[in-house]
Amino acid sequence: GVDLPPFLVDELKAFLGEHCAKPDGIEVVLDPPIPACEFENMPRSAASILYTDGPPPDDDAQPAYLHIVAHDGKTAFRGARCEPHVLFTCPSTIFWNVDYARSWPDQARIDTLRHELGHILGLCRNTDHGDGAHCDKHGCLMFPTPDLLSQIGGRVHLYYREQRLCDDCLRDLKQAAEAPCEQVLSFAGLFLIRKEDGYSVASLAFCELIVPHPMPAEFDWQEALGRAKAYLGKAVGPVRREEGDLKRHHEGAFAAFLGAPQTADLTEMLEQDIAALSRATNDPSAGVRRLPHAEEATRGTGRASKMMLWLDGAVTVRVSSLQRGQHEPRCGHGESGA
Repeated sequence: GVDLPPFLVDELKAFLGEHCAKPDGIEVVLDPPIPACEFENMPRSAASILYTDGPPPDDDAQPAYLHIVAHDGKTAFRGARCEPHVLFTCPSTIFWNVDYARSWPDQARIDTLRHELGHILGLCRNTDHGDGAHCDKHGCLMFPTPDLLSQIGGRVHLYYREQRLCDDCLRDLKQAAEAPCEQVLSFAGLFLIRKEDGYSVASLAFCELIVPHPMPAEFDWQEALGRAKAYLGKAVGPVRREEGDLKRHHEGAFAAFLGAPQTADLTEMLEQDIAALSRATNDPSAGVRRLPHAEEATRGTGRASKMMLWLDGAVTVRVSSLQRGQHEPRCGHGESGA
């Protein structure tokens, strides 16, 4: 399979333990490798949702949740972005292609993982020493590492040295830890909840759900995950039957509007839905901003809260490994979880 090497798993815990205040500890959950036949001819965006489940529902406390999707780019998701990365719309998921930098020294791979974890922790948003995505200090862990390593090329074994966070990035982490918690971001199961004015956005990688109320406590993450998987299970069927390159589908995302609770009065529900959609037209995410326009087109045909739009475009760490190898026996294409 493509399990993360033990030294990278150890580094996960060490780096997060050093830079996060988690007195209850950091748990790394390694899911069994998923047979290759289960995700054959499937877009990476769909596989990352269909093969994850989140924390146990009976957990007393909601952990901060980090998901790592590990796969081998030589045998799966060809044409997808190859270097490890974090998505802007869901900065709690790392996509880790084990084939990328396979021949690099261990320290280079450790620093690449640390770099992505730095993005998870919110580094580089301070534009005083960067462009909002990476630090501009040469030698800093948050410098655009892939660009640096590509310049070194085959000499990486000779010239690579461990990279560390610069003083500016360390200062940003310290200030963030000492600042009052604004409760803008939280977790519900495996969903990252972003609270906005009059609505919330619940995010997975390649999936954003508009919830027309601001309180995460009202969000049933298990039901939402089930609905997302059911939709993807149907939507991905025609894609898997296509012949040719799946490249254009690997980054495909969808957004959904969940609608107000069904217990409310119909008029009240519609008012809440319309108000939330109106506010969402100014959301930071392009996918969320587009959804209200699609809802507008269906408003006269009845309540459209279940409509979904396909767009082309303690800490718990869960590692989902998408297995490489020969496809035998051939599995069916039914929906299944990690």
